[in-house]
Amino acid sequence: MISREKFAASFPLVLMLIFCLYPPSCAIDSGYSQYGNFVTDYSGINGERVRKEGDAYFVKAYDSPTESEQEQYYIKALHKYYILSQVYPADYYAYVQLARINDERDNDKLAKRYYYHAFNLDKHNPYTNFYFAEFHVKRGMFHKALKYYLEAYNNGYKENYVTNLKLAELYEKLGDMEKAKSFYESAYKLDPGAGNLVDKIDSIKSLNYTNHEYYHRIRE
Repeated sequence: MISREKFAASFPLVLMLIFCLYPPSCAIDSGYSQYGNFVTDYSGINGERVRKEGDAYFVKAYDSPTESEQEQYYIKALHKYYILSQVYPADYYAYVQLARINDERDNDKLAKRYYYHAFNLDKHNPYTNFYFAEFHVKRGMFHKALKYYLEAYNNGYKENYVTNLKLAELYEKLGDMEKAKSFYESAYKLDPGAGNLVDKIDSIKSLNYTNHEYYHRIRE
């Protein structure tokens, strides 16, 4: 994640990239909305190709060894996802990706704005709910995160290994060891070779948590 100090130091370069990669006709509302009065016809654009290009830049940004390189790829991805949102304005995906990038760039306000836009399109979408849960986990808002993880789980991600694992870890943080064990077991069933979950499950069983007064208090 880019620190605010380092981002400020590299602002001239970022600004130059903005003008290169964000022509007035396709400016994105991520801090550059002053160019938003221009109209562009997106009807002839291949949306699936734009999606793939945006995803490729997103992965490159995530894997970049330096913050400056990461920022360049994130800006390119923002550009592609904005175009995608214009090609498919009723599709949640572009808005979630725009939210995720703004989250990584520490722009909480814009990240939430794009998440809420995606929710307006489909409030039960598991992809949107999963990453909004991630947004809250990163900020230590565990109960809110739980709400969105469960929404993702109940609307398509029940058989998703990562979602089960995230729920297990979150319930463990919150002290509900019974549910944590249950979701760890579900994750293990979905992918027995991923992670040392057997030891985790056994360690929870060995706690004998059901006999502790504290456990009964948090379950009430």
